[in-house]
Amino acid sequence: MQQKSDLVSARLSPKELEEIEKLVEEGFYMNTADFVRMSVREKLESIKIIEPRTLSAEKARKEIIEFLKENKKAYPSDIADELNIDYDTVLEIVKDLMKEGRIK
Repeated sequence: MQQKSDLVSARLSPKELEEIEKLVEEGFYMNTADFVRMSVREKLESIKIIEPRTLSAEKARKEIIEFLKENKKAYPSDIADELNIDYDTVLEIVKDLMKEGRIK
């Protein structure tokens, strides 16, 4: 069963259209519409909004400590991204761990 789709139009510069047509001619895409569909899908995938997990401060702290045992050097932003925990929560816990002397 085929899904319903909508037609969307967009203006492209002659240079953009020429580059797309070259990619189609070289076999990277079936046609211009295929290029546009794939480009839209890739862009939407790259900007998906990720909702941080909701977990207790105690659980977050345990996960951060375990993460730091395996990854000796990591920025709070790396920890937040990898564990999908709110950045402010990670920063607060990391600061507490530093005060306690558990990490440098």
